[in-house]
Amino acid sequence: MKTTVTKLLGDNDPEPVSIISKPGKIIFSGPHNGRSVPECLPPFMGTNENWFNNAHDAHDLHMDKVFTALDKSFDDASLIWGNYSRLLFDLNTMPDYAINPRSSENGNIIIPANQTDQCCTKQRSLRFNEIYCPYHGAKTQLINEKRNEHGGVIVIDMHSFTPTWDQVKRNVEVGTIRCEKTPLSQEFENYLKHMQDEFLFVSGEPYRVAQRLSNAAALITDNNDLQYLGLEIRNDLIATDEGIDKIVTLLKNITQHLSQPEFIDVTKRRTEISSQIPPKHDDIYGSCPIL
Repeated sequence: MKTTVTKLLGDNDPEPVSIISKPGKIIFSGPHNGRSVPECLPPFMGTNENWFNNAHDAHDLHMDKVFTALDKSFDDASLIWGNYSRLLFDLNTMPDYAINPRSSENGNIIIPANQTDQCCTKQRSLRFNEIYCPYHGAKTQLINEKRNEHGGVIVIDMHSFTPTWDQVKRNVEVGTIRCEKTPLSQEFENYLKHMQDEFLFVSGEPYRVAQRLSNAAALITDNNDLQYLGLEIRNDLIATDEGIDKIVTLLKNITQHLSQPEFIDVTKRRTEISSQIPPKHDDIYGSCPIL
């Protein structure tokens, strides 16, 4: 007799989301930090262990260590991150696109636990309800708490990316992802432009949100009335303690800069600063629908 699966996470599985709440209006979020897989599914989602542990498809390499360093360095910034592999259900993707049957970087690599014989409609629903919803619900709650405490909030979505794509070297070390030009994104990018001696910064790299409509940036913007901003860091830059310390110092300096009184608009809701946002056709990112 076939047993009906009614729950994804068991008693021995980690919680879907971790939060460290501290005083201050800064929040660092890490949707791709984790690499856990529920006990009820094949280890490593049925893939090769070595591939899984080193694949950008499975998690953002070294970002978990960056968050450990951020926790030690910041007394006034909160942290929130997902604990499960993005292969289970990608927290930074629209729900309909959050489960990939194959590697996005190598189409010859299949993800056995994501094939239709294992990942049916019921399984997808369990992943959505137990992985995706808890993370985004907790993130919204944390944002609202900090707004209530400080009158505004700055959320920086943290990611790492691969040094190459399709075997071509990426000529960028640090980039930003966003839907539009807001006071937060513009001041953040202006600061990075002045740091070109230390980091090769390129606005809109390694990808543009408008080119990936499956990206959840627009949904996060809408659900939280947020000036969405993501920071992308090439993962070889944070492969060592020295590299991580350098990124943490950058984030320390830039958040202190943004916290100055003259930059109060960077903490406001998107609806409060909508008149300051340029038309989409003026933005190098192109059109990004707010869903």
